[in-house]
Amino acid sequence: MMFFRTIFLFLLITFAPSIMAASEGWRAQLQSPTIIGEGTLKVFVWEVYDIRLLSDGAPFSWQRDFVLEFAYKRELTKDRVIEASIKEMRRQKNITDSQIERWQEYLQQGIKSVQPATKAALLFTDKGTLTFYYDGKAPVTVTDAAFARAFMNIWLGADTSKTALREALLGLS
Repeated sequence: MMFFRTIFLFLLITFAPSIMAASEGWRAQLQSPTIIGEGTLKVFVWEVYDIRLLSDGAPFSWQRDFVLEFAYKRELTKDRVIEASIKEMRRQKNITDSQIERWQEYLQQGIKSVQPATKAALLFTDKGTLTFYYDGKAPVTVTDAAFARAFMNIWLGADTSKTALREALLGLS
């Protein structure tokens, strides 16, 4: 029994830093992360994830780098997340079908399936890049400013279907 504990401890010490680095690698991008707001996405009675918005300064501004950090409470497949993301982006004004078609490739690259307790983050830079971070996965960066803004507008845009969550993230509620 002691042998297995020793092996487990060794594996934990060896691999935990790299797993944490994958989901929290964004921390090096912000100088002094400040929580702007936080909330929980609920669908009917189920809590899907806790989310918080962090930035180098308050109030929120698209002219500063910021992060949306997720703590998942339910299992979600990659396809389901992509489908929901596309549905939300279609709600936004001036988004065309050809953009959505092109952006599906970015979603395929960046989005991963998640389990309860998975940590993930989205880093938006003022230069218009978006980086996806997931526990134990290499980050994926997309350098399409229109996509980055439209994807973050799922949570932060005026056309979001979750207005109460948006207000909580922006510290307005």
